[in-house]
Amino acid sequence: MESHKLVRRVERLSAFVRFLSAAQTEIRFSALPVEQIVRRHSGELPFLERCARLCGEGTDFGNAWTEAVNCEALKEGFLKKDAELLKNFGSGFGASDTEGQLSHCGLYSSLFESSLKVAKEDEEKKSKLYLVLGICCGAAAALMFC
Repeated sequence: MESHKLVRRVERLSAFVRFLSAAQTEIRFSALPVEQIVRRHSGELPFLERCARLCGEGTDFGNAWTEAVNCEALKEGFLKKDAELLKNFGSGFGASDTEGQLSHCGLYSSLFESSLKVAKEDEEKKSKLYLVLGICCGAAAALMFC
């Protein structure tokens, strides 16, 4: 299970980095509101889907983002520090002009890419360890009960 958590974190961080890249492109070339950008990419991550649904129900974007991150991010495989970074991103997303939004997305893209790099290193180092420990503990339990 621990090995699976590491893999899932890498997948989720990768998906969010892709979202940031797509958001930058859409902000630059189509100047879409952030609610529409999130709605267009809501299938990629469950917290984006929840945020889009809350915005559709009339909740303002900042509150919808915070609630979605609080409810879904930790369940999805993000760590607490990732969830804090997500909340901080959402508080500034859509709060300035086009250039400000591009800078904001660029900053958080680099922050999430460094988190992704660390997550990949953890996955490489620890996933094999967790697998071997699980097999050894299972074998030890089997020997004890035989």
